[in-house]
Amino acid sequence: MVALLVILTIVLALTVDSFVLARQRRTAPVEALAPIVAMKVPQPPQGVFLDTAHTWLRITSDGRLRVGIDDFLAEAVGQIDRVEVPPQGTTIERGSPLLTLFVKGRKLVIPSPASGTVMSANDKTQRDPSAVLRDPYGAGWLASIWTRDHHAAISSLRIGAAATHFLRDELHRLADFMVPSQEMASVPVMADGGLPGQGAAARLDDKAWESFSREFVNAPEEKTPNA
Repeated sequence: MVALLVILTIVLALTVDSFVLARQRRTAPVEALAPIVAMKVPQPPQGVFLDTAHTWLRITSDGRLRVGIDDFLAEAVGQIDRVEVPPQGTTIERGSPLLTLFVKGRKLVIPSPASGTVMSANDKTQRDPSAVLRDPYGAGWLASIWTRDHHAAISSLRIGAAATHFLRDELHRLADFMVPSQEMASVPVMADGGLPGQGAAARLDDKAWESFSREFVNAPEEKTPNA
């Protein structure tokens, strides 16, 4: 009789444990998967001049050149951890390093769209680099340059429809570039396929990251007249 009671007690205990575990599994919160956010289709505003290395410049009212990265590059790299700009007074030549973006422990060195002297870095993006992704052509600007020759600074850059067409062609090119890395977002926005996910370049391995830098940021300079 005692043995039977012991067995019944064990069975009851196991039943209660199973019930409790099952209830916990049913009531435990399910971790939601982060939604895939597609890159936005680039749309540079009027009045900005675009370089093939994906920087832009705007001439301010005091004659300085305000410089940042375009919306294509901002969307491709996603969240930036830190931005470095050369010290005030540094002389910069067009095509020489001006901006260094730190993204997930890796660097992306971006050449200057114009020659001149570094006047300042944007304090806002120094403190909060996420402003670059939120507002690349506005609050997310990165540096200002003084130049003696404004015509020379803008003569090889794109503006208006030419800038928009260039960036949209670059988006198609990035989509093709990302396919071997299987980093495409499943968002069928373009007629011939989907858009890469926001921050897709940051998810590349080191070798592909270097290739992205060469292909899209540090490619040989292309001479293109304004349109």
